[in-house]
Amino acid sequence: MKTIVRKSDNVSLYIYPDNKAITLESNRAVIGTTDNPELYISDLNSSNAEVHTGVDDKSDYWGNKYKHDGTNWSDNSSFIGQNRLSINVDSSINQISVGNTNPFTASGTVQIGDEKITYTGVDGTNLTGCTRGAASTDAASHTSGDSVTQI
Repeated sequence: MKTIVRKSDNVSLYIYPDNKAITLESNRAVIGTTDNPELYISDLNSSNAEVHTGVDDKSDYWGNKYKHDGTNWSDNSSFIGQNRLSINVDSSINQISVGNTNPFTASGTVQIGDEKITYTGVDGTNLTGCTRGAASTDAASHTSGDSVTQI
């Protein structure tokens, strides 16, 4: 695998297979061959980004969640995960289903509306072991599509 990182803080912004061509030009990043590119990334270029090759795959990869220093992965402590509820939940359910759990840490606290919810694990697309109404908030019902934000 290879990752494009921001030079200033080593935050991994994108990850691609080793066989994907990535060219950092003076004004943009080109994904794919330069004569037939798949994508241009206009805010990344040779002065503010670099590409690390031969990196280990991260099964729970999400852009900005990790840093890579050219050798090792580490957590990005300022990352805030976010996704959306994939089903309606009532105030008593202790498992929160989201579209993708990769944006979230292995355990922690999320907020949906005014409610804070702690969770102890991640399983598939679910945050598990949830304690509803954490931090003196009230457990509430939430609707599919509501934003779930790690705090």
